[in-house]
Amino acid sequence: MARKKSEGHATILQVAAQAELSIATVSRVLNGGKYVSETTRKKVLDAAKKLDYQPNYMARQLHGQDDFSIGVILGLDLGTISPFALKVYEILKVHLQQKGYRAKRAKFSIDGQLETKAKAFIAIGIHESDPRLKSIHAEGLPVIYIGEPKEDAFWVSSNDEQGGFIATRHLLDNGCRTIYFVCLNGEHQVSRLRHAGYRRAMIEAGLIPSEIIEIGNSTGLPALDSYRRIRPLMESGLRPDGFVAFSDIVATGICMALTDLDKQVPQDVHVVGYDGIDNDRYHALTSVNQDIEGIAGKAASLVFEAIRNEAPRGEFLDVFLRQGHTTGEPVLTAKAG
Repeated sequence: MARKKSEGHATILQVAAQAELSIATVSRVLNGGKYVSETTRKKVLDAAKKLDYQPNYMARQLHGQDDFSIGVILGLDLGTISPFALKVYEILKVHLQQKGYRAKRAKFSIDGQLETKAKAFIAIGIHESDPRLKSIHAEGLPVIYIGEPKEDAFWVSSNDEQGGFIATRHLLDNGCRTIYFVCLNGEHQVSRLRHAGYRRAMIEAGLIPSEIIEIGNSTGLPALDSYRRIRPLMESGLRPDGFVAFSDIVATGICMALTDLDKQVPQDVHVVGYDGIDNDRYHALTSVNQDIEGIAGKAASLVFEAIRNEAPRGEFLDVFLRQGHTTGEPVLTAKAG
């Protein structure tokens, strides 16, 4: 007889009984093992779904610690890890722990070889060109991407086109008409999506959108790179009344450049950031907030789908605007696209 969900958490033993298979076979299926027939795999997954089975810490008594580890890939160093990525990582650890798994930073050798053993990996804000991903793919291990939509992969991302639109619409509602979009790398998909939202808002307002202003990554410090890119542009004649920044860190560098040029924010120039990191350093910024809790929770759920060799899929999560001190109160209410 099938177990009722109200009777508590199902165990791997109950799944095995429901599927009429051995615990070893059920474990192999649930942990993405090879050499299992599709008929057997379907029986196990159907039983797990019927019992609402989730891995838990007790299962570690039957398996090695590595079977319950999820590797997380962040930037190469503190200069390339955004506050957003760190915040997602902290919340992700909690979600995985609640499901019986342990998140740990993935380690690589000097020559780029993977040194961390894990059932799957989660890449937070990592571009597809990152050489570390090749090492993981070479091992045939599943990767869940946070930050960019992917083809034929598991991913979760904010609706960045919507975010770029909201940010630009907010500036337009504040009376801005000469608005520029600033990012680290215009070739990255997230940058293109946010710029697409910016373009749509400008065109709908009957204005000509500008090309992307790229700041690059010469120092590894986005705020400093933003400052060094925007200040000379302003000194050479750029006359904006609004900036949509790729991130809160980029927005901070823009604000510093404007201040050093005796431009008041927002009286002379309005600035909107992106990420909505809630801490003392960025709380004054008007910013597009990402659903960090939702992103972490969705990524944790996708991990188990990936481990079970289910079909890859992804999901966009909505964003919203948080009013700060770097823009005025809009005449109209900013709306999502």
